[in-house]
Amino acid sequence: MEKDWKLDIVFSDSVAIFRGHVGPNKPHSHWASQLTIALDGELEFEAGDAGRRHARALFLSSNVKHQLYSGYVCSIYFDPLARSSLTALGEGRDAGWAALTAAELPAPLRQLSADSDLRALLESDLLTVTPPDTAEEGRFRDIVNVITAQLRAGNDPDREVLAAQARLSPSRFSHWFVEQSGIPLRSYKKWLKLRMAMDALLDGVNPMEAAMQAGFSDLPHMSRAFAESFGLTYMDALHALQQAQHQ
Repeated sequence: MEKDWKLDIVFSDSVAIFRGHVGPNKPHSHWASQLTIALDGELEFEAGDAGRRHARALFLSSNVKHQLYSGYVCSIYFDPLARSSLTALGEGRDAGWAALTAAELPAPLRQLSADSDLRALLESDLLTVTPPDTAEEGRFRDIVNVITAQLRAGNDPDREVLAAQARLSPSRFSHWFVEQSGIPLRSYKKWLKLRMAMDALLDGVNPMEAAMQAGFSDLPHMSRAFAESFGLTYMDALHALQQAQHQ
């Protein structure tokens, strides 16, 4: 394991891509699903209840505890509600994770390297999020858009207001949200707040202001949420990004 994280980062509304050497991290889980690909040899990891393993790539569904130990990797994080050809790699995996061979990866991912254009990958058809294909999915997406807009406006929409917009009782709304997304409303709002905080940090906003803008009660609150979600502190991520930008 590297002494420090060294990575490049690119974001869209529903996907984040990290590329670099694995640094210190603890066992953790997060709301995003994750595809990690070794760019040099194999990656070493633990996932679920399995011991240490090696593989060319690893797919992790939402909320699966894991830890990366070593490797030069590219990790692609998908918003819990995102659907693309890559998220299908995790379908039908009872354990919630899957070690993948090179042959199981799409050709563009087998060819990833230190010189690959991550922005081009982010904007490629491979990572294009598919639109809802049923009326129920469209209805749910409308609610998610309301949550996102309210959080960005500095508000924290409560369950009762969202339930009324979905024309459901508050208790039924909570179950419906989990049925549609796989995660509770509170967890999804925390995920969105983390994304907002990271966007602000990458735009040069100081950490305290970024935490407040994203709706966290204070900086320690944001720091705990970040560490629980990614296994490293936001300062580790910022330091790595700053190093990459000055190389």
